[in-house]
Amino acid sequence: MKMHFPDSRTPKDIDYFGRTGKTTFKQDDLELNVEFFDHPDLAQWDWGTVATPDELYTIKVSHAFWELKNKSWEKHMMDVMFLQSKGAKLIPELYKILYKIWEDVHGKKKVNLESDPEMFFNDKIVKRIYDHDSLHESVAYYDRPLFERILRDNSEVAVDKSKWEALDHEDKLKMVREEIYATALERKLVPSNYTSSPGAAYNWTLRKTITSLTKGWFALFVVENFKDLTKADIDYVQRHKDNAHMLRPYK
Repeated sequence: MKMHFPDSRTPKDIDYFGRTGKTTFKQDDLELNVEFFDHPDLAQWDWGTVATPDELYTIKVSHAFWELKNKSWEKHMMDVMFLQSKGAKLIPELYKILYKIWEDVHGKKKVNLESDPEMFFNDKIVKRIYDHDSLHESVAYYDRPLFERILRDNSEVAVDKSKWEALDHEDKLKMVREEIYATALERKLVPSNYTSSPGAAYNWTLRKTITSLTKGWFALFVVENFKDLTKADIDYVQRHKDNAHMLRPYK
């Protein structure tokens, strides 16, 4: 990024798509290690000598869906927002190539977006107190949770992407937030009797929404709109408590 944008962060290394080459890079007073990565599917893209801003952005976005061993998730998300501020755009064709490569490297997501919401969490980890859908209802922006608007006809869990696309942008953001609020309550706040930090619970759930709780086009939307979703836009715990009459016990 530094080659394109002098005001970007100072890199700690250089990533290179290829089999071999120099192990260090020197320029002026800067000396960096070079890390190599190769995969046969990289040949499907016509790479230049240096990745363009759009290519860099697409690479960064494609990394966002896995918790990597080098603890680089936060770095990638900061880079995503920085590159967005410079006008970088996702290249769908390259994104598809890279996503399949990272599935080979890091493993395919084990998320079933059509699973029963009551089976979505591991009961050995979370002590369930309230029915999951009733938590959604307690934090809904409107009279009903927004996820209901994108359900397939005659389905309680499977979603219809065309109905998602029919939502306006603000309602898409609100729907993501409702998912985050309900899950933060389910996983962190209710089990702690509301002693956990609402902000920390929100941030934890936002990250998990990208890396493990969802996948595909929904997770991609969250990544590309991460800047607008980094903070709760309401006091969701207070709204939940104000709507306590909507809560149903978990059975």
